[in-house]
Amino acid sequence: MCARWTLFAIALLAVAGCGSSVDPAMYAKFQSAQDRFEQATDPAQFLQAAATYQEILDAGVVSGAVLYNQGNAFMRAGERGRAIACYRQAKRHRPRDPYLDANLRYALGDKASHRSKPIIEYVLFWSDWVSYHGKFQASLVCALLTFCVSVGSLYVKPRLLKRIAMPALCLTIAMVISAGYDWYRFSHLKHGVVVTEEVVARKGDSESYQPAFTKSLDEGTEFQVLEQRNGWTHVRLAGSQDGWVPSKDVTVY
Repeated sequence: MCARWTLFAIALLAVAGCGSSVDPAMYAKFQSAQDRFEQATDPAQFLQAAATYQEILDAGVVSGAVLYNQGNAFMRAGERGRAIACYRQAKRHRPRDPYLDANLRYALGDKASHRSKPIIEYVLFWSDWVSYHGKFQASLVCALLTFCVSVGSLYVKPRLLKRIAMPALCLTIAMVISAGYDWYRFSHLKHGVVVTEEVVARKGDSESYQPAFTKSLDEGTEFQVLEQRNGWTHVRLAGSQDGWVPSKDVTVY
């Protein structure tokens, strides 16, 4: 039974491959972006550096380092909302980076202490210890080890292997669930941040609708994206409040 479930886990992970090779030209572009950032002296020049980092991302390179540096460029340009979006995405790949944590907290300001975690993230307490791709890799390693132990227990008499097989299977299942949850919250769900000084959220996708909240949303407000249409974005804030905001005033990732 253990071996059968392990083979299922391996098959599941096999189609969720991650990572891609990076063209040497991308390294050169990254260095160019770094040089622009270091030489920048005004917001416009920092935005140029951020645009160069975006070219790397648009080329299909998934990198926490690129996102982190792009966030720094946006922050120096005074684009706090866009910086938060970059830092959030970088956290998926560099969850234990203390500099990234510090910069994200600085960008969030007073909002840093107001972000609550769902119960499942307390159950999967290691979620913020391992990167998005690292969870898939760890799941695969656990599945392979469990498979070897399970197969070995069928042919080797010592009971030790049989005793190890079930805990190993439980660990594999836990890691697969963790990886699956990361896929759900990072790939399935869309997130966004307000990038203008303030924006009025409305009850529908038009200026003719009444405001959805008593106060406008200020820059750096984070939300989950429910829908996008006609140049408007339907957002859900913490506490399940929802409203529509112009898409030009937010960035979605």
